[in-house]
Amino acid sequence: MRRMGISVEGATEREFVSRVLRPHFERYAVSVTGIDLRGNVSLDKITGVLPALFGSYDLVATFYDFYGFKGRGQRSVGELEGAIAALADDSSQRRFFPYLQQYEFGALLFGAPEQTVEWLGGKKQDMVVMQEAVRRCGSPEMVNDNVATSPSHRLKALFPRYDKKLHGPEIIELAGLAAVRAQCPPLNAWLARLEQLGTRA
Repeated sequence: MRRMGISVEGATEREFVSRVLRPHFERYAVSVTGIDLRGNVSLDKITGVLPALFGSYDLVATFYDFYGFKGRGQRSVGELEGAIAALADDSSQRRFFPYLQQYEFGALLFGAPEQTVEWLGGKKQDMVVMQEAVRRCGSPEMVNDNVATSPSHRLKALFPRYDKKLHGPEIIELAGLAAVRAQCPPLNAWLARLEQLGTRA
């Protein structure tokens, strides 16, 4: 079984890796572990952790939020992903698979509105609001990064009890990874690329 370390932004993403991605990738003979950067993600911080990751795992990936990425400047998601990829030395490039979530982890819940409303005890109207946000933005992942309308702010306004670390991974686990992937093409493409590295059982 190949070992994959996924460098993640924080506890929410680490739980997502543990609860959702780990069992999924076991079917591909890949053992996945989430390594928590504890926030404040930047290119410098990533540079500091990569040597240990490459020394400990056969494959290395990243799962960070574009929203709040330190020093991102005017770079797009694609440009910043490219900058992350360039941090690996030549010998490690072929086993490095960066992914940057646009805009943040909470956007994935907009790909599972029914389960979100059910799990958080919301109302039918709350689901309509979530669906309308997706319609206006074009996809769950594009629900935007304005300080007042980011996914996490929208979810907290609809569901005051929402705790992203606790509820986010639980809801995606409830909805099923396949349902969320169907609504989130960039996430799906990254996961498909990782699946190709294993052997389907």
